[in-house]
Formats: sequence, structure tokens, C-alpha cells
Amino acid sequence: MLPETGSTPPSPQPLDSEPGRLLARLIAIDSVNPDLVPGGAGETAIADFCDEWLAARGFEVHRVERRPGRPSLVAIAHGTGGGRSLMLNGHLDTVSLADHDGDPLEPRIRDGKMFGRGTFDMKGGIAAMMVAAARAAAHAPLRGDVNLASLDRLTDILTGTIADFCS
Repeated sequence: MLPETGSTPPSPQPLDSEPGRLLARLIAIDSVNPDLVPGGAGETAIADFCDEWLAARGFEVHRVERRPGRPSLVAIAHGTGGGRSLMLNGHLDTVSLADHDGDPLEPRIRDGKMFGRGTFDMKGGIAAMMVAAARAAAHAPLRGDVNLASLDRLTDILTGTIADFCS
């Protein structure tokens, strides 16, 4: 975990695999859902970052953008075949930046916990899934695939996964 400070320094390497620093990078990316907040940034910037991070670790990354500025990603680490696959699924968007105590895009550590917009819903989960998937794929040849779905919206997440990637 990162040392406790007023704010979290940026990662020395943009594609750092340490979960706390990866989470800090994700928090710093504005990904406000424009369906919830008119003019919200959408998920393009965070999808671009996740795409680059996963591709650098050997994942085959597929991008679906049914609506402009609202991309979803599926990253696949192919297994050797004959095994069961694992899918980790989360969403990239956040709610409004308003009503946040401090700068919502500046990750802060206080009392051993990281704070910032999306930390608990769902950028912490996305960071954990990215690191877990990358570590699983890197340690040994797996028989099954490791799939990571990072979707554009919280609403209808399962329906969106099926519609975007299974049809």
C-alpha cells in the first residue's frame, strides 16, 4: 500500500502494476457518466488507459463503442485450451464530481484508506481485477481464458455484457 499522505503522488511508471498506484491512476481519470450528468466526460479516457495497460501485459483487447464516447472493453488472456474460463466484470463510469469532499480526481490516503471519485464504485474493483487477471495470466500457462470486461455503464451491466460481447 502507498504511504499515508495528503495526496497520492503519481506513479513513476504510467503502467505500474502495484494495485494502490494503479487505483490512484484510475481515480485521476474523469469518467463521469454523461447519461447521469449532462456534459460528463464519458469513458473514453479511462478505456484508453485500461486498453494500453492490459495490452502491455499481453492481453488481446477488444473495444466496442455503440455510442460515441461510451466504449466498453473486453481483454482476453488466452489459455492453452481445454480449461474453464474466468470472466471478471466491472464498469468504468462514475457519478458526478459534485458534492465530493476535496478534489474528486486527486487520490488521497487517509487512515490507511484511499479516497477519490470512484474508489469504491468501481475503480477499486477495476484495479483489483486488472492486477489479478494480469498476475494469473503471467504466472503459468492456464488452460482456460482469463477475460476482463470493463463496461461503459453501471446500468444493465450484465445485459450490456451479453449484448456487447456474446451476440
